[in-house]
Amino acid sequence: MFGAIWCMLLLCSCALADSVQRALPAVVPINHAAGRGGWVIIPLRLGSGEELRMIVDTGAPITLLDQSLAPKLGERLYSTTVRSYRGKQNGTVYPAPQFYLGNVRLMGGSNVVTDDLTKLLPRFDPPVLGILGMDCLRHYCVQLDFEAGQMRFLDSNHLAPAGLGKSFTLKFASDAQHRGIPLIQCPGLLGGLVTNTVIDTGNDEDGTVQGIAIRRNAAGSYSGGPIKRFKHFLAVKSLVKRDVGLPGCVWEGNTYTNIAVGRGPGDLPNWIGLRFLARHLVTFDFPNRTMYLKQTRSGPLER
Repeated sequence: MFGAIWCMLLLCSCALADSVQRALPAVVPINHAAGRGGWVIIPLRLGSGEELRMIVDTGAPITLLDQSLAPKLGERLYSTTVRSYRGKQNGTVYPAPQFYLGNVRLMGGSNVVTDDLTKLLPRFDPPVLGILGMDCLRHYCVQLDFEAGQMRFLDSNHLAPAGLGKSFTLKFASDAQHRGIPLIQCPGLLGGLVTNTVIDTGNDEDGTVQGIAIRRNAAGSYSGGPIKRFKHFLAVKSLVKRDVGLPGCVWEGNTYTNIAVGRGPGDLPNWIGLRFLARHLVTFDFPNRTMYLKQTRSGPLER
């Protein structure tokens, strides 16, 4: 199942310029479900003092808040369209509030979008009231260490790249639908041509690829009882909308096992999601437009 992959059609501009490094938040514990079928969820605080839990989503161009928070956001600016794998919804644009992580105020864009998150996300207890997007994240160097269970904000001017694994040059999408989300130039998880590949922590599976890549790699992967094999066959042939489980893949020279992928959109089919990223020490050096991946396991995190 795919989660918070958000594509905003906005008439406003986000703050996309590279930023001067400011005070950094302290280490944040990573919730246990992150990378295990769930998302990275962190506790933020509004300038008004209200605390809220938010998903960290590199696939979201702009920060999204639940519509219940609208009365705290000031003057309504205009309506917009929120697009995700669950379809389109009508959202509303407001001036961005102040966000704090611990005692540190986060940098971000000038606006946020509100929508009914109960229609876009599964039910959480306690509830999730927002999605922290690239308008904020791109100002920081963020490291996700799933083995240690920590999310760290690092000083991008004083990294030690030798210990961070393989480096990938990041660029930010410039089209209206995806503008600002991070891309790398590489083949998809199941091989093929070098393409723009989206790095999306809001995708809760390993990622998406072209349908032809799934069919090519599914040969010989039918196993289990008759019902399981039949469901697998239907997914491979795109007769049902569900992820396809595969024994593994080789990507960028590393071997991975137990891969679950879906079909990506025709214009941008290759996405890498959180379940795959969680097999690594992940460092997003957004100010210097570099991502580092250091493989820590071949299979997914144990539930």
